[in-house]
Amino acid sequence: MKLMGISKLADLSRRAGDALDGAIPALLAELEAGTWQSATEIAGFFPMAVVDGITVRISLDGGYRVDLLADCEAQMILIEYAGPGSGARAGKTGSKAA
Repeated sequence: MKLMGISKLADLSRRAGDALDGAIPALLAELEAGTWQSATEIAGFFPMAVVDGITVRISLDGGYRVDLLADCEAQMILIEYAGPGSGARAGKTGSKAA
């Protein structure tokens, strides 16, 4: 997948420090290597993610989250938000994703 908005992940990594302990580089590598054809496939790869249409929310340790817009047809992901999360889980999850 082509990623846009990577600087948001870099900023989160700097702000969170040891709280995320390598989670950001691992997530970045997984997103870049992904070749998902649908939101359902993304939900299968990230089973704790909240998927609603093209919007994907991935919760990280320490109360952080990353919100993505995934266009599987174009093989592009926009990192829309990376930072503290409220823990609210709205939308569809896992295998129930559309």
